Amino acid sequence: MESPEEKNEPPIKSEENPEIQTAENFDSSLLQKATPEYLQELLRDKKLLQSMPNTFKHVELILEKEITLVRERLFHKNGSIQKAASELPEPSGPIVTLQKKVFVPVKENPNYNFVGRLLGPRGLTAKQMEQDLGCKIMVRGKGSMRDKRKEDQNRGKPNWEHLQEELHVLVSVEDYESRAEARLQRAVNAIQIFLEQGVKTVSFSSHTNDS
Repeated sequence: MESPEEKNEPPIKSEENPEIQTAENFDSSLLQKATPEYLQELLRDKKLLQSMPNTFKHVELILEKEITLVRERLFHKNGSIQKAASELPEPSGPIVTLQKKVFVPVKENPNYNFVGRLLGPRGLTAKQMEQDLGCKIMVRGKGSMRDKRKEDQNRGKPNWEHLQEELHVLVSVEDYESRAEARLQRAVNAIQIFLEQGVKTVSFSSHTNDS
């Protein structure tokens, strides 16, 4: 009969084994890291590696996998954007432009910096989302301008009517009539998930710091 010491069983997480990494912990760890700032750091590293081609091949592969994971955590749900794009209807009909507003849950999360998350450093996050989602993104409504004095001055003026509305993301797509609606909804869903993910990340960090 095997003794308990001889059994080759995986260790069980306990107070004595806090370092054991479970699937749930790994997901929470990625959730904490998957931020626009972290993605930009990865992209900067990738650009640096590209300046030294064929020098760090294995590092390039690992970095590319990490970028893919973070992008999927930030922008995707139930599969990648590439998969969703391949599922769009065949192009037909005239080219049309469609728009939809995604309202930001500011009242439920008054202390969260949604504008900063959407725009990212130097607007890089918004540009990356536009590239990945194939749409145009504009942050509109109350609190959408980083210069609050300028926002107050422009409120009520022509072409600034959106400042009377609640904070939202205006999503625009231009595509064939047969697929524009599907592309727009795909972008809207991704942005909603992106906003929810940001709130969850802050909640997770706060919970970790308090524990």
